[in-house]
Amino acid sequence: MLKKMNLPNKLTMLRIALVPLFIIVMSVKIEGLEWLKYVALGIYAIAAFTDFLDGSISRKKGLVTNFGKIMDPLADKLLVSAGFIMLTGLGTIPAYITAIVIFRDFWVSSIRMFGADKKVAIGAVLSGKVKTFLQLAGILLAIIDLPVSAGGGFGAFLFNSIKMNELQLLTNVFMSVCITGALMATIWSIIDYTFKFKKYINVDS
Repeated sequence: MLKKMNLPNKLTMLRIALVPLFIIVMSVKIEGLEWLKYVALGIYAIAAFTDFLDGSISRKKGLVTNFGKIMDPLADKLLVSAGFIMLTGLGTIPAYITAIVIFRDFWVSSIRMFGADKKVAIGAVLSGKVKTFLQLAGILLAIIDLPVSAGGGFGAFLFNSIKMNELQLLTNVFMSVCITGALMATIWSIIDYTFKFKKYINVDS
C-alpha cells in the first residue's frame, strides 16, 4: 500500500504512526527518566512538522487525493487529541479544555460527513487553521513545561505556586497563552463551521 502512496500521504501515515509512540513515551513515569519528555517533544515536533509539510507539498505539486482528504484530518485529530489527553492526565492542561477540543473534532467530523453525503468536500477554514497552529504550539510548550522531577515541578497551566526560574516562567507563560488562545480558537471554529456549513445538515432523512 505504501508504494502506491504519494509523498504527502506517506507523511500523513508517518504522523499517525508517531502518535502511539508519543503516547508510550509520555506514559513512562520512572524516577530518573524525566529526560524522556524531550524524546516525546522530539516525536511530537516531527509529527507536527509533517502536518505542515504534507499540506505544503500537496498544494504546491497538486497531489491532493481522496485518501489524503480523509486521512490528513484524521491524523491531525489523533495527534492533537493524544497531546491534550496525555497532558491532562499529567495535570498540565485542565480537563475541560481537552473536552472542548475533542468535542469540536467530533462535531466538525459529523458536519464533514453530512457534506460528503451531499458530495461536497468541506475543507479547512481559517478558524480551523488558527486553532491547529495554537494547539500544536501549546502542546509543544506544555511538554517542555512538564515537571522536571518525579516529585514536583512547574508544569501547571496558568502558573503554579512552585518557584520557577526565569526560563521556566517564560515557557509557562507562553504555554498558557497558546493553550488559552487554542481554546478560544476552538470555540470560534465550532461556531464558524456550524454557521458556514449548517445547510448541509439534513434532519429530514
